[in-house]
Amino acid sequence: MKGLLHDRLWIKKVPSVYSAEQVSKWLSKIQYPQAKAIDPSKFEPNLDNLRVLVRHHIAAFPFENTPMHYTPERTMDIGFDYLYQRLVVNNGGSYCFGMNRIFLQMIRGLGYRAYSGSGRINTGPPDSPPNFLPFTHMLLFIQPIDGSNATYFVDASGGGSSLTQPILLVDGESVMGSTPSEKHVLIRTARSESSLASSLSGDSELKVEWRLLVNHLKDSGATSTRIMYSFVEVEFFEADYEAANILVYNKKEDIFWNNVVCAKCFFLDDKQMEEIERQPSLFTANDGANVWERPYLGRLALEGRTIKRHVGIKTEVLKTMESELDRLEGLKEWFNIDIDPTAVKHIKGRVPAYG
Repeated sequence: MKGLLHDRLWIKKVPSVYSAEQVSKWLSKIQYPQAKAIDPSKFEPNLDNLRVLVRHHIAAFPFENTPMHYTPERTMDIGFDYLYQRLVVNNGGSYCFGMNRIFLQMIRGLGYRAYSGSGRINTGPPDSPPNFLPFTHMLLFIQPIDGSNATYFVDASGGGSSLTQPILLVDGESVMGSTPSEKHVLIRTARSESSLASSLSGDSELKVEWRLLVNHLKDSGATSTRIMYSFVEVEFFEADYEAANILVYNKKEDIFWNNVVCAKCFFLDDKQMEEIERQPSLFTANDGANVWERPYLGRLALEGRTIKRHVGIKTEVLKTMESELDRLEGLKEWFNIDIDPTAVKHIKGRVPAYG
């Protein structure tokens, strides 16, 4: 059998911190098909439904860090009560800790066997050696097939070029990204600086680390490959994420300290998908693309002083911003994040403030 954890481990069922009513409201919020008619206790926790849940979750909530810059606390709360209120009730978002923590608890409430792990983000550019940060990225492992310990890797954070579907935990496994011009690949490898080996001679590398790669087809016809992050199969817990979260929102060298980050996926309509299918693709009919992969996804992203829309190999600038009020208007218009204009006082003097 493919896609097994080390030592062929199984994941146990763990109860969710959220009630059945909260899980039901989350299903409605992410516009899961026929959500209002679904009783969470009778949900079928299978692979096909997991694929739909991931895509609807990242299309419903933005990957964002606005509380870091527009609140007096200048922190990112990842408590379960706060996350439910912010995302499901108030239309906000979070970054990887918040997005994956709430997703994990919601799918546990639907009967999935899952646990969370951690990864090291790569800050190196495409087609270059990696430069890994500490373990400050949250990710998920899920066994969605009844009676099987076949394990799928999931990242439901929705940021940047993140995964848009589960991927079987197999070396070399690949899945389509947001459109056929994007591909995610899992690689199992060893760290060159590791002190561990499979024998005393140290002749053979110990492949205990996974890496998620993303391949992009560019408008020019060229392709690029970037290592998004590395990870291990170790289970991480509440104290780990609480400590990592504090490190992230306080680290002055970090991307989140130096930027107001916001990104969000959206489903493409038929016309947009037909245009995508006329463009060059990383995938061919031989790749076995399934019907569920449509509709494809586009991405909105706040990048510097612009808000851009990425659809396949095409990018369009939607808004250019000159002031903080411009940015708040853009966040409301394109990401449905409503921030009181008086909150701009909290970002004054910080690195990402518009001068």
